[in-house]
Amino acid sequence: MAKRQIIKIDQEKCDGCGQCVPSCAEGAIVLVDGKARILADKYCDGLGACLGECPVGALSIEERDTDEFIGPAPGAPGEHDHPKTHEAPAPPAFACPGSA
Repeated sequence: MAKRQIIKIDQEKCDGCGQCVPSCAEGAIVLVDGKARILADKYCDGLGACLGECPVGALSIEERDTDEFIGPAPGAPGEHDHPKTHEAPAPPAFACPGSA
């Protein structure tokens, strides 16, 4: 565990609109039973890109002891574009003549 900044979701304020979900490039926010939730603290980078997307102000940043950030959640949009895991795609070994 490490002390770091992480997103906090106020379940009383959250109306389940889901606007925060696509703004989280790490894929850490999901909707569960009509409310936004952090999938796992280890996937939240704590930078707050989602904060401005919540129309009811249910998102904030807090500093607390939690799991260390390991990178985007499996299957997150842009998972392969994350600075910690980015690798250039390998060129194809060959090209099919019909694909040109």
